[in-house]
Amino acid sequence: MKKMADISLRNNQFFISGELNFSNVMSIYNKSLAQVQQCPECIFDFSELQSSDSAGLALIIEWIKLSRKINKPVRFVHLSQDIMSIAKAAGIDGMFNGN
Repeated sequence: MKKMADISLRNNQFFISGELNFSNVMSIYNKSLAQVQQCPECIFDFSELQSSDSAGLALIIEWIKLSRKINKPVRFVHLSQDIMSIAKAAGIDGMFNGN
């Protein structure tokens, strides 16, 4: 049984959980927009994510663009192997070194 993706804000850190895909990625992004202003830094933790397709990488790129627009630092931690494999195939895995 698939678990829908969700995002929650705990201790000024966003946790992404469930199964992230093209059918739910916009709801995750929109939900984050309302809360991102509350945090001094945008930290997105993927340790609770079960799976992701390329929509997860697209979401990360949108969060990078957003963080630049609002002038806040952004970090991605515990990126899944799914996302890292797609980033490597796209030749942008170097953006995530150390995460």
